[in-house]
Amino acid sequence: MKDKKTKYKLETIEILIIVISVILLIFAFFAPALFVNNSNEGFDFTESGQIGDTIGGIMNPFIALAGVLLTFLAFYIQFKANKQQKELFRQELDSNKFESQFYEMLRLHKENVNEINLKLTSDTFAGKELVVQNEEVIGRECFKYYLEELKIIYHVVKNNLPTADKNKLINIAYSIFFIGSKFIKGKQRAIPEDKAIIKSIEGLSYINNGNQNTGARGDKYKFKKYVSEKSDYSGAQVLNYDLFQGHSANLAHYYRHLYQTVKFIVKQDENFLSYEQKRNYLRILRSQLSNQEQAMLFYNWKSDFGKNWENSTNKYFTDYRMIHNLYNDLLISDFDLRIIFDIENLNYKKEKNRINDSLFEFEDW
Repeated sequence: MKDKKTKYKLETIEILIIVISVILLIFAFFAPALFVNNSNEGFDFTESGQIGDTIGGIMNPFIALAGVLLTFLAFYIQFKANKQQKELFRQELDSNKFESQFYEMLRLHKENVNEINLKLTSDTFAGKELVVQNEEVIGRECFKYYLEELKIIYHVVKNNLPTADKNKLINIAYSIFFIGSKFIKGKQRAIPEDKAIIKSIEGLSYINNGNQNTGARGDKYKFKKYVSEKSDYSGAQVLNYDLFQGHSANLAHYYRHLYQTVKFIVKQDENFLSYEQKRNYLRILRSQLSNQEQAMLFYNWKSDFGKNWENSTNKYFTDYRMIHNLYNDLLISDFDLRIIFDIENLNYKKEKNRINDSLFEFEDW
């Protein structure tokens, strides 16, 4: 919230009243001499009554008028002070209300993260017997798996569509990741790609079907072999859960709430919350996001699912640094943050009185 200065500043009308009152008081002291002065005989009070009555009768009206003006000024200043106090009290209420709502939204964000889960299944042989082990991953640890799955999907799609633009590739790959393999057949989301493109990505279906129809051990091997031989994705690894099922059930609410929290802070009036103060609140929020979460947030935006994170109106990634801790090694090699955000030439907002306010943390390494 804006820092309010308690120092009182006089208005023009207040200064004018004080000046007039001072002039009247000064004039009152000289008034008797001016009104009874006889140029031939000097000061003569005999015709105007007793000296005290004369001086009092002449000075009192001016002193009384000055007193009236100063009394009015005192009441006016008190009125302004009461009004200012009410305004400060209202601002204090607004401040408490804002902070209460912000921390409530932060609490809900943490709850949303903790509700995200993945059920892993691994199998080993104990002699000739197949032993299946189940494990549940909860919270932000899931984003490590999400990031790996999206990378795999992207490179498989790229292998099927080698001439496609990377923006189209990430849109298709993220759609499959978010909605599931049913996206390929257009059951949940109408896609603009023609039948030829749909057919070219149907190669993913047999992997998903393999997960459903064959034993876990067999389809893991089959998937690993497919990735190793038919895509340029190095570092392929087995992910111990059913791929291409879609994660919208876990992530849709998570992203909606995160977006609304950022928007709630950014849209506060600058007279109430300065740019620097908004950045401080967003740092608190961003500190709750792991690097993998920020990478997935980047893909959510890049795929156009979350296009409102950064556009001509909203600058949540640039001006407000919501993916500040992201670096290129976390991303698919086709995407370079320096190029995408034109780091060298981008004219984004910076905090006052800061020597360095870089867009990404890696710029300071």
